[in-house]
Amino acid sequence: MKKTLLNATLFCGFLLLSNTLFSQNNSWEEYFTDNNIKIEFNYQVCDFSSTASQEFLVFRFTNLTNNNITLDYSIDLWNNSKEVNTELNTDEFRKTVKLEANETLSSSCENNEMKKFTVFSSFVHNTTGEKYVTLTKFELTNITTTHE
Repeated sequence: MKKTLLNATLFCGFLLLSNTLFSQNNSWEEYFTDNNIKIEFNYQVCDFSSTASQEFLVFRFTNLTNNNITLDYSIDLWNNSKEVNTELNTDEFRKTVKLEANETLSSSCENNEMKKFTVFSSFVHNTTGEKYVTLTKFELTNITTTHE
């Protein structure tokens, strides 16, 4: 009986710990804002396999106007403190987002349409929660908006 109680206690403790380790951070950090657009970012852990999850940099775009707009930007990345040559594949690193008046769009693991606006950040070991970070820095550049 004591062994069953101990196992149940350990199991519940493990569930609470894993929930804490892998719960999503819901606080968005503002990256850029002007009269037309607000860009925020966050990190989201996506569970794609039984051994390691993946953490992604995700974005939220908010149209601050009463008009439809198109947002264009480029993304510069540093993996393991070395800048990635984004000129080799410009389509992957130059993005366009169309937003309706006052619309907010968020990229995420689940939103297939917006998944193209996520950036791989690290692997996360499912059992230990240890991160194997590769993305060490990012910058959004050439941010422009046009009214439609």
